[in-house]
Amino acid sequence: MSGVLHVSEQALPSPSLEKFDDEGDVEEGSNVGSVTEVELKRIQRKIDLRIMPWICLTYMFMRLNVNTVGNIAIVNAEQKHDIKTQLHLSPSQWSWVISCFYYTYMGIEPFSTLMMKETSPSFWISRIMVSWGIVACCGAAVNSYGGLITIRTLLGATEGGFFPCILYYLAFWFRPQEITLRICFMLACSTFSGIISGFISYGVAFADGSGHLSGWRWLFIIEGLPPVVLGLFTILVLPDYPDSKATQRFLTEREIHIVKERLYDGAPEKTSRTWNTRQAIEVLWNPTFWSFAGIWVGNALGNPTPSFVLPTVIFELGFTNSNISNVLTVPTSVAIFLTLVTCAIMVRKDIWNPFCVAFVLQSINLICCIILMTVKQPIVRYIFILVARSASNTVVNILWPSRVAALKGTTAVGLGIALSNVLSNIDGLIGPLIFSARYGPSYHVSYSICAGVLSVGIISIAVTGSLVGRPVVRAFKW
Repeated sequence: MSGVLHVSEQALPSPSLEKFDDEGDVEEGSNVGSVTEVELKRIQRKIDLRIMPWICLTYMFMRLNVNTVGNIAIVNAEQKHDIKTQLHLSPSQWSWVISCFYYTYMGIEPFSTLMMKETSPSFWISRIMVSWGIVACCGAAVNSYGGLITIRTLLGATEGGFFPCILYYLAFWFRPQEITLRICFMLACSTFSGIISGFISYGVAFADGSGHLSGWRWLFIIEGLPPVVLGLFTILVLPDYPDSKATQRFLTEREIHIVKERLYDGAPEKTSRTWNTRQAIEVLWNPTFWSFAGIWVGNALGNPTPSFVLPTVIFELGFTNSNISNVLTVPTSVAIFLTLVTCAIMVRKDIWNPFCVAFVLQSINLICCIILMTVKQPIVRYIFILVARSASNTVVNILWPSRVAALKGTTAVGLGIALSNVLSNIDGLIGPLIFSARYGPSYHVSYSICAGVLSVGIISIAVTGSLVGRPVVRAFKW
């Protein structure tokens, strides 16, 4: 991927390497001389080859696990061997099965993100992966509603913090504008989890009864084992910080110094305190926190195609069976990948303003909601579900670098990222109620609610763009 990562085409003079600490003072010894484009490109290529493939791989399996609950919902539904039938779950109970995960997932994220700094990235990310993989495998043993609730709640607690930890980790290595393509590439790669999950769910349906286990139990096991293995290797593979011992194996002393000193003012640092009360207060006091919150919440609750109900919504269109419905989630993942990569490249090259892109995509999302409320033809509805999914999954992801750039200081970056990600998962709490089975198969009420929330999100995008100096009105460079 390093071949498409963009860096400045001009030499970076020594003033560009001037670095400020968490108290706003210029650090001594920060001048390492000019850095040419060729040298910087070579350094970043080394870093990319060392950390990005592993980050993309582990995040893909994280998303694979998150999508499991949506696929499990309809595995072997025609044969009445599905999880809802075997555990005698009502629609309201299934909604709680989905949402209980997010209570602990969201509650643990700020603590988990800061713990990555308090311990070390390789250890903490490894801990998250191993623990969630073990809990996921235990899902195959549940025999009651209470047991399933327990597993889902524990899964949220163990998995919480993984994505904000990854974003926080990258902030120790790159400037926010350099994170754009990397984080979007990681998120784009994670769409393959939807492809993999769809096909695994299709295959698992034929394993129903093998080893005296239902298909949905096999799905828990198959998708829970890889995180355990990958988590154990993460300690060995992932270097912690630019100046850690593991980094010295692939970067020279000068290269390490360049990486550290060219970070933006207020970037997180290994030597800074994990918790700074003043920075924590400033995060909440800054008006951009609340305007970004409007974007994150608007996109989460306004998403007309949340992953945890997508297979069910497609199944209830009525033109396919449960097995094929899981496979039909694959084209939506491909659409997300293409949309996200295209927008990321254009934003990174400064051809498109990210807020302009988000504004347009969210407007498309709103149009899709209106169409889904009024059109009854199943194939047409499926097409617009595909369009809406690719749009809604790009909006927030294209704005993450701008969110990071608005944060100053080690505590502020970690806490701000964690709180923003908490808001982006609020659909896990309320989404199952919005898309309750009682509103199916048309989901007219659900799409009406989404349309109203999306309107708030569109306004928040325009406001935030103005606050950070990237107004949408003057941003169209199409």
